[in-house]
Amino acid sequence: MFSLKQYPKFTHLLKTAAQLGLLVLIWWIGALIQRSLNLPISAGVIGLLLLTAALLSGLFKLQWIKQGSDLILAELVLFFVPIVVGLIKCKAVFLTQGWQLIVAVVLGTVCVMVCTAYCVFFGFKLESKFKTHKKPQDASNHKIVHGK
Repeated sequence: MFSLKQYPKFTHLLKTAAQLGLLVLIWWIGALIQRSLNLPISAGVIGLLLLTAALLSGLFKLQWIKQGSDLILAELVLFFVPIVVGLIKCKAVFLTQGWQLIVAVVLGTVCVMVCTAYCVFFGFKLESKFKTHKKPQDASNHKIVHGK
């Protein structure tokens, strides 16, 4: 009898492909929203906001996309190859207006780093609040009075 448990690599590949498909579906829904509402925001950002809202609300589980997103993050460098090719093809533009691009990239990077730092800080703060609310009350607070 054929069982997927006999082939763990194949199961891992199928799970990763399904999770990548789910991420692409979320991006596609973001593209539909962007086109239908004619928003000046990219479909990827809208999809990211949808995914974040679904994760925070509990509608969506992180395990559903963990392997797929880990693969994308591991291969992130490959997504920058087209940018380098574009810079090489447009060498004249880069030489004349390159300083503007460099300033935009540096400022954008600083803004992303600052926003990420604040998000992580507030995330840890929120997590510690949740942990303190979920802790059972200390047993020393409940003194049992024994009758004489």
